[in-house]
Amino acid sequence: MNNLLQNTPSIVLLGIFLALSVAGVIKLTLARRSGLGCYFNYIWIFFLILVIADLFSFYIATWGFGILSFFILREYFSLVDLRPQDRLGILASYFSIPFMMHFVHTDWYNMFIISIPVYSFLFIPFLISITGKETDGAIYSIGTIDFGLFLFVFCIGHLAYLAFYSTWMATMLVLNIMICDVSAFFIEKKTNKKWHEILSKYFSAMPFTVVLTLLLSGWTGIPINHSIILGLMIPAVVLIGNHTIIYFESDLGITRENTQPGRGLIIDNIKSVLYAAPVVLHYIRYFIFD
Repeated sequence: MNNLLQNTPSIVLLGIFLALSVAGVIKLTLARRSGLGCYFNYIWIFFLILVIADLFSFYIATWGFGILSFFILREYFSLVDLRPQDRLGILASYFSIPFMMHFVHTDWYNMFIISIPVYSFLFIPFLISITGKETDGAIYSIGTIDFGLFLFVFCIGHLAYLAFYSTWMATMLVLNIMICDVSAFFIEKKTNKKWHEILSKYFSAMPFTVVLTLLLSGWTGIPINHSIILGLMIPAVVLIGNHTIIYFESDLGITRENTQPGRGLIIDNIKSVLYAAPVVLHYIRYFIFD
């Protein structure tokens, strides 16, 4: 009985993953399309990585996060207009991924937190400067590459680090993001006023995120007062992140009507994680671990 109670979190996590798997198979078998498109496919990927981290090996899970970062970054580069001489800088940005994940796996936080903002940020411009004499567009290229590296790799790395601290901390975040995204999807259908839509999205998700974060506090190890704050904070951060990334998606030519694999599909479906993961990780690290 004691063993069953100890393994309950792992059983629940596996149950969520299996439920998503069954729902995906049913959807595929019936060839039904939902308004959320492929959204749950990417939620399934996150839970697959978390199950691997919890039941098998966190080291393997870090490579799962790394592979996901690689595909997101590659999709982003396929949507921006870079010069042929920028290829060495692009290659260096890909090589930043395994280094960052190594720092996560070894809990080398100080190196993790500066690896991309300092070393990659400085090294990529150097590589671009030595691979071609053409200077026109150099600043645009450097900014474009570094922006993608920060947003689509560094932010995913924060989710990986959160999973290093606790699989259920990362699970709590992903579940809360899912609540925010699903509630936002239904709210968009019912209102035309922007300010009303923003408030509706926040207050429709907030009660559920607070309750969920409180219910999971025993498994996440987050004290009740901080669980309440995180439950209040996550919907706001998700809204800010979604609004910001949708703004950039418009510039990249990504719309819900034309998303397809390699042309914005991954970015559009994982955008809610990108702002929330760093904010939640640093909140937990500052107020709970320090």
